[in-house]
Amino acid sequence: MRLTQAQYEAEIKRQMKILKCSYEEAKDCVDWDLAIESGDKELGALSKEQKALVRSLTKADRKPTEKRNVKRERKVDEEKKMLIEKLQSALAEYETSVKNEAEISFKVGENSYTVKLTKHRAPKE
Repeated sequence: MRLTQAQYEAEIKRQMKILKCSYEEAKDCVDWDLAIESGDKELGALSKEQKALVRSLTKADRKPTEKRNVKRERKVDEEKKMLIEKLQSALAEYETSVKNEAEISFKVGENSYTVKLTKHRAPKE
């Protein structure tokens, strides 16, 4: 990949800012990158010191992001709750159990059944 002189200088300045290094170090990095991209050099051809330098320069100096473990309180859907209560009263003769105001399980003889109530969102216009 060929760069114009202005692009080359801009890349060196960008590397200096990112890596917080001198102009010469950034120039070496850019030269190595360009040589590798053009196929002139391979990473395997680096000495141990150069490999260590590459590893140290490519490590990011930033803090790990903090994960937020905020659990929102689940809102109770009163309409679904009312419908489940009506289903439960209709199935009063059977053994029933309600889970999260959205699911009702009941047993008829030896068979178990579950009805899950799903409220669909209004279609987008």
